[in-house]
Amino acid sequence: RALLPISRRKLPTTTYITMVPRPEQNSSVLDDGTSGPPRRVAVVGGGVTGLSAAWHLHTNCGDGAYDVHLFEREAKVGGHAHSTTIHTVASKPVDVDVGFMVFNEGPTGNYPNMSSWFESLGVRSEDSDMSLSVSLDGGDTVEWSSDGLSGLFAKRSQALSPTFYKMVREMVRFNAESVELLRLDPADPRRRVSTGQYLRDHGYSEAFAAYYLLPMMAALWSASIEDVLAFPAEQLIGFLCNHKMLQLFDRPQWKTVSGRSQTYTSKVAAILGSDRVHTSVGIESMARVPSTNRSAGGDFEYKLFGPDSKELGTFDEIVFACHPPTAAKILSTCKGVESELTETLSNIEYADNVIYVHSDPTLMPKRKDAWASWNCMGKSEYLQTSVLRSDTSGEAMEGGASGFGHVTGNTAHSEGSKQIDGGAVTTDEDKLEGEDGRMRAVYVTYWLNRLQNLESESDVFVSLNPHKSPDPALVHKKLIMAHPQFTERTIIARKALEEQYQGKDGLWFAGAWSGYGFHEDGCRSGFEVATSMSQVALPWANDCEGMVLPPPDLSRAPPSSESIIGKTLNLASAAYQLISRDLPIAICRRFIFSFLRGAVTRGMLELKLNDGTTVSFGDGKKCSHYTDSSPVTIRVFDDWFFVKAALEYDLGMARSYMAGHFVVEELEDKTAYDPVVRPPNSRNESNAVLGDPIGLTRLFLLFIGNRDNPDYMGIPMKSARLHTYANALTNASGLLVSKIGSFVNFVRYKVLMDNSERGGSLKNIHAHYDLSNDLFESFLDKETLMYSSAIYDAVAAPPGHSSGLAFRGSLEQAQWRKLDTLLDRAQIKPGQTMLDIGFGWGGLSIHAAKKYGCKVTGITLSVEQLALATERVKKEGLDHLVTFEVCDYRTFARRPENRGKFDRVLSCEMIEAVGHEHLGEFYWAVEQVLAVSGILVMEAITTPESRYETYRRSTDFINTIIFPGSCCPSLHALVDAAYQNSRLTLEHIDNIGLHYAQTLAEWRRRFNSNESLVRKLGFDDVFMRVWNYYLTYCEAGFHSQTENCLILVFSRPGCPSLVPLCETRSVTQLMPLTEGETTAWLSDA
Repeated sequence: RALLPISRRKLPTTTYITMVPRPEQNSSVLDDGTSGPPRRVAVVGGGVTGLSAAWHLHTNCGDGAYDVHLFEREAKVGGHAHSTTIHTVASKPVDVDVGFMVFNEGPTGNYPNMSSWFESLGVRSEDSDMSLSVSLDGGDTVEWSSDGLSGLFAKRSQALSPTFYKMVREMVRFNAESVELLRLDPADPRRRVSTGQYLRDHGYSEAFAAYYLLPMMAALWSASIEDVLAFPAEQLIGFLCNHKMLQLFDRPQWKTVSGRSQTYTSKVAAILGSDRVHTSVGIESMARVPSTNRSAGGDFEYKLFGPDSKELGTFDEIVFACHPPTAAKILSTCKGVESELTETLSNIEYADNVIYVHSDPTLMPKRKDAWASWNCMGKSEYLQTSVLRSDTSGEAMEGGASGFGHVTGNTAHSEGSKQIDGGAVTTDEDKLEGEDGRMRAVYVTYWLNRLQNLESESDVFVSLNPHKSPDPALVHKKLIMAHPQFTERTIIARKALEEQYQGKDGLWFAGAWSGYGFHEDGCRSGFEVATSMSQVALPWANDCEGMVLPPPDLSRAPPSSESIIGKTLNLASAAYQLISRDLPIAICRRFIFSFLRGAVTRGMLELKLNDGTTVSFGDGKKCSHYTDSSPVTIRVFDDWFFVKAALEYDLGMARSYMAGHFVVEELEDKTAYDPVVRPPNSRNESNAVLGDPIGLTRLFLLFIGNRDNPDYMGIPMKSARLHTYANALTNASGLLVSKIGSFVNFVRYKVLMDNSERGGSLKNIHAHYDLSNDLFESFLDKETLMYSSAIYDAVAAPPGHSSGLAFRGSLEQAQWRKLDTLLDRAQIKPGQTMLDIGFGWGGLSIHAAKKYGCKVTGITLSVEQLALATERVKKEGLDHLVTFEVCDYRTFARRPENRGKFDRVLSCEMIEAVGHEHLGEFYWAVEQVLAVSGILVMEAITTPESRYETYRRSTDFINTIIFPGSCCPSLHALVDAAYQNSRLTLEHIDNIGLHYAQTLAEWRRRFNSNESLVRKLGFDDVFMRVWNYYLTYCEAGFHSQTENCLILVFSRPGCPSLVPLCETRSVTQLMPLTEGETTAWLSDA
């Protein structure tokens, strides 16, 4: 068995590090068949991980094969298996455990390796208790325990509290449904949500979170509430499932070590021998030298040094069983060790916790009925919904509530913004205890008498990071211990450590941080390193596929149906599943397949389903000049995708992607992408949460190419009546069932998203533009902050290069070029007055004031934009020239003092927020404030006339989710509205739509590269997906030239200010570039 390659089960419900065996490392036999010297192994750290690794190598791997030495900085081994003797007032000396306290037994339990190890060591155990209590605000808000009805209703008024019963109901629901997360496909993006997002997505109440789950998690992992909310939901649910904490019955009998954990640590130390266990010896530095031990099979060996640079020995293999940041510090002294390794180790986060062993009952629940083995003591103010979930879900755009109004802490643009870092949420992060400490939301007190069956007349408690210190007269001991923090940074780092560095050059890394952070995780990790190094299985794992017993995969266990009640519940559940899910999916899948067969006839669309099948649609040929020839592959993770798409069409597909039901897969051949859509050498934006964002662009281009099929587009038709003609992708005629959902969405759009002057427009603008200034700064250009199309330096792409235009220059340069273009079209003169309607973050207003000395007035409905724009004006010293205010354009136009006041009116991509029914009001308002020879310059996103009637009779992803109530008018609708409601006449047009595609692509790249900042603001996976869907959706429209971005110039007839636009330079084009000039231009791009 020792010579066989390692074989381990990969369990989808766990995130343990899999130790990679080094090849050809079997013991001490030389190539000529003779025995060589033993392999010298240093184990750094004498906790459970180091003890388990050293024990296996020393005991089970053959006499003389390994010379193992264990180094422990403390005076005794054990680490968190820390036993200490206390003296209470009323009792004789009592031994207690401070760290490791409980486990359970049996190879099918949650501690299979630890319990088997204890059995082989002859360690005895006794029954323990793992009851839980939660007490908030000194028991005034809620106080309950899991110890029977008397404990559940320890605070008697809870028996009459609907909120408390809601918590209990949701506890049952969570226990029943949360395990479904573990059953998702390993690549499913929904597996990667945080705990906070999981609670939001599944509609759990504040009571459930604050009265149960969050305090329990904070106690389990000694974590702050901010870290608890960021904790991976998969890690949490996997732990609860595998520890049988998601079931009401058949819970394990918990055990505690008889005589405390010192009985097993001392036994292991004795087996290793005093000459191999070196306590009070910390490793301070190390050096790498060429190997002199041929039998070790490695190229290097390592010299270890203790305090005062004392050499402690030379070793072939080093097992770092200490905390990863400690290992990083040691390795940083060793020349030749990759800096990336030490950085990875440093990213596995630990946090110190102050621990009191005491007898002060004031750190326990107020009511004795609520006392339990572990007691979560907290403050409800830090467990409120405002921390868990945004209270602005009715204000923010759909999918944007998680980070709505948040700032990073580097800036505070408005008084209403919630500061995420550097403010109240994370104040005094380094402080361990007290009301303002790291765990100010909740701390935990363990009742050792109950946990460890203490023979003591006095109560003995262990409290971690208490909000107040116990009575000094009742304190037996105070110490500091560090615990792993399972942040996203930690998860990423330990995955990188597993894949890139484990066992490389004789360096191994193990610890409880590789699992859930508990004792079984620590000993399993040590055993995994030792078995991988030796290729010798554990004695109790000989019948196992691997060499170490894996954790049980209880998520796959069938539901219990032994009793009549159980069988009845299972049948009822199966019937409900059939009616509410299976049948709708089966019916809607047939509808969708039928629809796609008629709608996608060109190109290739592939659907990869959960049963392993792939369904294809289309002829496999290139769909149009703006698409590539490769298939677009959708990986469907949740078949409810078919129901959403069938019932809601465009919106259903968008919401399905937002929910993580599907992603678009990345092309294996990166050269197969259109170089404009994905430039060569650009950053890969694909990940598990988003799939391939560029794949979304390709998907939309495929749909557009089929909707605008040349065979169909060549048929003469009337644009005004085109909505009455049948085209599957134009008006959903091929998916009639979607008419129901589309009608409901349209009614909601018309009723709830009206752009009326009295509040409607304000609400709609607030939902998008007030998301967070810091969010927009994460992807807009850094100089102008323009949230509109830029104008790049571009030429028509030559044949064979790409479709459309080829671009060069930065986004910043392109935005400055656009601002100059707008001001040029407006024929701005020094000293004129200018009105900027919808000024955004002030880029256009500031530029006009700086360049021309204009007196600028700007109006907006976004309070967040006003705050940042005002800040920028002050920074530029332009307060005397630029004035901003929050005001509706109609209200502003009614002020008598504004009649004919402005020489120029500019509106940059604001007209989309007006709405079709209010276009006339916009032109009326502009004419009220425009001087006689004034000019209106408008940048507008427009819909082609051929689709406009269909568009305005329906809803889509943009006007319902991204910009509530918006409408991208057709050019005809704009001209007609001006004709019907003013004397303004269209005088000039520029189309910069292709430039908008490039602008959107650059915004997407910047947004995704700043994901860490976006998440720091509180935005979750849903928002990451909705924002990518939005940017790629729009990019495809402009890239295919089926959406336009027009610069329009309006004036009254006979306007002398427009004479310069009639000059030859304005009405003629530059000479086109020659082929050679184009080639030279492209080489500079």
